[in-house]
Amino acid sequence: MQDAKVKLLIVEDEPTIRHSLSLIFASLGHYVRSAEDGFSALEQIREMPPDILLSDLNMPGMSGFELLSIVRRRFPAIYVIATSGAYSGDGIPRGIAADAFYKKGTGPASLIRIVETAIDSEPAPLPAHRKWTPIWIPPAGTRPLEEKRLLIGCPECLRPFPQVPGGMDRLFHETTCVFCRTPIHYAIAQSMGPIPELAMA
Repeated sequence: MQDAKVKLLIVEDEPTIRHSLSLIFASLGHYVRSAEDGFSALEQIREMPPDILLSDLNMPGMSGFELLSIVRRRFPAIYVIATSGAYSGDGIPRGIAADAFYKKGTGPASLIRIVETAIDSEPAPLPAHRKWTPIWIPPAGTRPLEEKRLLIGCPECLRPFPQVPGGMDRLFHETTCVFCRTPIHYAIAQSMGPIPELAMA
């Protein structure tokens, strides 16, 4: 990336955290924008893609799980940093389409170091594991999950089709687009609460 300042988009539904992070990185000379959820973040990305995207995972509306999955497919050049207070392991949670991970509550200094690493890094080709990064689908309704019909949008032909998830003991699921036969990996995003234990690597 460019040596010096970068375009940074902060996606966070908590206004206090969003404002604080914006002030910190603006004071370091970066061009900072912010969004309160995935939908407004995508609008800003379409207007002007950032160099670095810093996104919370658990948000109402479109969660960070869903946002990062879309960004990885549509805007692969953006360096993505996922954040959460629910994950306590080392490294990036499995199935999360991110280049780095920041655990909330560990202090701004560690986040600043992660951003500096992103600035100094050279663009890298997509690792093989990103090819199966799942589409994160929000749960809908109040019925048991195994009885719900989900609407899955194919990332290739963009056509939606219904799907009833099976094997609910698993977090990640596989299917094939009924139109173009593209293999699709998907997961049910629990937008509130901790990241499922099975999703951690």
